[in-house]
Amino acid sequence: MILIFLIIIAQTPMGIDGDILSSNSLVLNEFMAIPYSSCTEADGEWIELYNNTDDWINLSGWMIENNYGQEIILATYLLPPEGYYVLAACGDETLNGGFSPNLVYSDFTIHDTGRLTIRNNYSILVDEIVFDASWPIHTGVSCERINPGWISNHSSSWDLAMNVFGSGDMGTPCLQNSVYENSFAQNSWAFIKAFVE
Repeated sequence: MILIFLIIIAQTPMGIDGDILSSNSLVLNEFMAIPYSSCTEADGEWIELYNNTDDWINLSGWMIENNYGQEIILATYLLPPEGYYVLAACGDETLNGGFSPNLVYSDFTIHDTGRLTIRNNYSILVDEIVFDASWPIHTGVSCERINPGWISNHSSSWDLAMNVFGSGDMGTPCLQNSVYENSFAQNSWAFIKAFVE
């Protein structure tokens, strides 16, 4: 039995810090890859970050990157503990699907497959996801992290949003995710899935 457990541990997908559960300070918490209710697809794309600590984080100089080499450099903003921060391609609520972002970016694209990373102001990798067809990504529905404390780069840590916002798309920009779970049973199941997958 011990041997089986050790074999399972050896096959466990690890986070950036080598943990099964994420201890990253700032995490990718939700993203809209294929909006439907916005004026154009580009206008409705957005990313939500979450402060996964008990401390305030100054986002000045932090960076979001994708697999195309495009970057978003964040300006000074004091993000409170357990706070949300939304970056979007468009700040006009009549065009972007009906929400108000914290920051508007340009020359940055999110696709239904790809990579998103967070680097801090020292260019150190803090969080990363690489998503493909196995991930819960659907037209008009954001991809939500079930718990910000779960491993980032694992499709089982994510699910489709269930709440309607703005002009009719599904998602929770700047709010707790609709699929959020923090029960003992759910945390145990996430832990088990991280082992067996």
